[in-house]
Amino acid sequence: MCIKRKISDEYVTIDIETDGLNPEKDNIIELAVCKVRNKRIIDSFTTFINPKKPIHEAVTKVTGITNDMLKDADTINIALNKLIDFIGDLPIVVHNANYVMKFIKANTNIKFENEIIDTLTLSKKKLPNLKIYTIKAILEFSGNSDVVLNRSIDYARVIAKVFESLKDYKVENKSQ
Repeated sequence: MCIKRKISDEYVTIDIETDGLNPEKDNIIELAVCKVRNKRIIDSFTTFINPKKPIHEAVTKVTGITNDMLKDADTINIALNKLIDFIGDLPIVVHNANYVMKFIKANTNIKFENEIIDTLTLSKKKLPNLKIYTIKAILEFSGNSDVVLNRSIDYARVIAKVFESLKDYKVENKSQ
């Protein structure tokens, strides 16, 4: 007998940093995942990923990640196998799922069968009056503008917080 897990009970959040915007030619250089159970982060996994080529200084300015930080890191195949082991069959919550999952899928031949929940899509439905839907904008809307977001793990943690607040957020009906 299989007991179906409620999405609100257990899931993982994922965030990545890349050295460009094109999943077909650019690389994931940092990966972070948080495992959430009953609204609490219970475990996390984070790693730099060696792209096997130097990253441009503009990437370092944006991400804070240097070539020195990447030189001894795992390659993408090793990192993604660790990711898959870590997440198992848990639902994946991610901000801008189209972008993140395209990068992950472009770098592996493994088919993800996990349910994907996009906080970008969810925030557009639940918060239709926001002008932009970045994690920072959603945090500001929810009164959490003091959160520091330096590394991917910071974003993965905050995605859990955003998802939990969006799940419970009720859009007011203006027709009444």
